[in-house]
Amino acid sequence: MKPKGKGSFVIFIAGAICVLGSFFLKDEYYANMLRAWGIAWVVNGFLQLRQYFYYSKPEHQAEYEEKQTERRIGLKDERKIMLRQMAGHKSYQIMFFLLLAASFLFALLRVEWWITAIVCLLWVAQYVMGIVLFRYYEKRL
Repeated sequence: MKPKGKGSFVIFIAGAICVLGSFFLKDEYYANMLRAWGIAWVVNGFLQLRQYFYYSKPEHQAEYEEKQTERRIGLKDERKIMLRQMAGHKSYQIMFFLLLAASFLFALLRVEWWITAIVCLLWVAQYVMGIVLFRYYEKRL
């Protein structure tokens, strides 16, 4: 089985286009933002392409097959499924309290009202999303 590298090439090219496009923007703030995204995509695409070319060589095919087999087994392994669910639940809980603390801290520091409102709305959206997804999965399973 040969590794797939089409997506990594697209990411690399998109990043290069962003970096080149940033030089034509007059507003420095947006140019820097576009340049940062482009550099991140170029690095990501480069690392994926390097991995693609490494596993494309015939001497690394057995290693690639072994990694793919482990990945397929890991996706169906009940213990790993439970670990992923626990990690997702814990990250949900941590982000719930971090957003609450950030909104409280922003209110104490008298940050502009709309920034505090956005963080509060993210907190509420996460809470509502948790309830909706719980009810969806409760009916589905």
